[in-house]
Amino acid sequence: MEKEMEARLSRAWNEIMGRSQRKRIQEVWHKVKEKKGLSPEDDRLAKILLEHREYEKIWEEIPANPEKETQGVNPYLHVSLHLAIENQIAEENPRQVRRYLSRKLARGVDRHEIIHEIAAIFCESLFDTLKYQKPFDRMRYIQRLEEMEEL
Repeated sequence: MEKEMEARLSRAWNEIMGRSQRKRIQEVWHKVKEKKGLSPEDDRLAKILLEHREYEKIWEEIPANPEKETQGVNPYLHVSLHLAIENQIAEENPRQVRRYLSRKLARGVDRHEIIHEIAAIFCESLFDTLKYQKPFDRMRYIQRLEEMEEL
């Protein structure tokens, strides 16, 4: 993802979802540590948090500016994008996401890397939605997935 687009998306995400999503991430993280039961979506989030142990200190403390501690990466946005893609896979909505994942896995590509590829494609459409304040272009997203799948 381009640095400028990533920075803009991070700012927009912080304004729209930041506080509530940070709180949710912290709550799920504490449930994981306490071995409490989780809903299916929270379980997906927990697995993502465990895959990103490099941010564990951030999940604990919720620093005011986590991007300073993570070399410019917004860890909350990062795991939220992971969760969005994992939810799309779980719900098969759109079904092309699961197909993209399956075909890339069959080629031996690392699953985590594939999730990042899908998230980059998703962000292209999401960025346009935020920048131009228009509805999410689902068909464009599906088309981009199909185009990238062929590569």
